[in-house]
Amino acid sequence: MNGKGSSASVGRIALTLPARDFALDWRRFNLVANYVAEYASYNYEHKDRAENVISSVFYELLEHMAAISREDAHLALRLAAEDGRLLFEISSSGVEPPSRERHQRLVGDLHRADLDAWYREVLEAEPDPGAPAGRLGLALLAHDYHADISTESGDAGSVILRAAVGQEEMNP
Repeated sequence: MNGKGSSASVGRIALTLPARDFALDWRRFNLVANYVAEYASYNYEHKDRAENVISSVFYELLEHMAAISREDAHLALRLAAEDGRLLFEISSSGVEPPSRERHQRLVGDLHRADLDAWYREVLEAEPDPGAPAGRLGLALLAHDYHADISTESGDAGSVILRAAVGQEEMNP
């Protein structure tokens, strides 16, 4: 951190877990997100704010990726700081084609011209079992934390979900 506390240097954090672990107990989303957040937040002047942002972002990304992944898949989590942004990444080793397609459409929706209107629409919508998993959570990240969310699909069902959040979100 510089003298004014406006920038932080977060070392790379990487963790790989079986997707099945999250199907066994939903509390594990919170445990993992909070663990990473507590560790990384010490790099910020406003530790409590940073911990909340990091935990919230990882929780929503992890919940979404676990929901679209096969139980035999592995989820790899990464966190790094670069160019004034925190870079969050979760990759899954196994996402079936229908889930991958819904996921890609959802991430595309996050880049609409009028994100505010879409976010309100998602908030006010009736529960829809056919809606993509984690739609509200990812919408919240894009809207409230100004996260730039992107995705990439690879061979054999692998999917990477990334979110870049400006470090000013940690030090308002």
